[in-house]
Amino acid sequence: MQDLPTAELDAITARLIDALADGRPNSAECTRFLLRQYLGTERDNLRDALGSGLAQALTQAASEQTVVGRAAWLTLFVEAAAIADDERILETIGELLSALRAECRSLRAVNEASVCVDACLRASGLFDPAEIVPDAIDQLERVVGGAYQPGEGVRGGLADQVRAASALITAYEITGRLPYSMLAEELMQLARQSPAAESDLVLHCETARVLCRLAALHDDADYRRAAVIAVNADYKRDAARILTAQSARVLDASTDEAAIYGLALGELLALR
Repeated sequence: MQDLPTAELDAITARLIDALADGRPNSAECTRFLLRQYLGTERDNLRDALGSGLAQALTQAASEQTVVGRAAWLTLFVEAAAIADDERILETIGELLSALRAECRSLRAVNEASVCVDACLRASGLFDPAEIVPDAIDQLERVVGGAYQPGEGVRGGLADQVRAASALITAYEITGRLPYSMLAEELMQLARQSPAAESDLVLHCETARVLCRLAALHDDADYRRAAVIAVNADYKRDAARILTAQSARVLDASTDEAAIYGLALGELLALR
């Protein structure tokens, strides 16, 4: 008998496969979820659905109008490049990365700039990290540093705190600089005091995903010895509580929202 989380992931997978088969619009998050599921199972029907999803994604990414949307497609293709032997994916990554790097320099909103920097950092390993990483870090420090107020986090709403924290964790993972991850933890400590509106499933799931990343850092003994971390923090428990509270809503959610929930649930289950 399947446990509940596995059954939830299978149900979301079936929904997304059906949506692709029906020709319904795809999203970066939907294809990214199918990619993760395929990597975990290598099921034939997932391989076929993933191929269709990536083909559709290449077309959709070319016409994407928003910074946040382009960042989402870039993040998907970076993950897909690890298993997909397709020159079109690398070409699209290069085009999206070039566009986002140029856009990031003029962004002022913490929300958009953080997502942009996060995606550029994730893509840096496929090109020239020595050129891309310092520039992305400069933009992150410009935006987050300009909006940060000690004890209050960054100016703006919960999405600004959560997305800035995500970008800071990515910056730590690439540079090894502890101030980035420690600031991310500070932002998430503040974010926990202002939970998302009950109706905002996506922001709840984004919050849970960042908490999972902090939990993974806290599971690393070397990191615990080196960093100043929040006392008695249990980010895995916090993430699980958020996702449990949202679970009942997933059946009635859009496929995009269901995929984002599935990504968060998968990342929670991957923790030790």
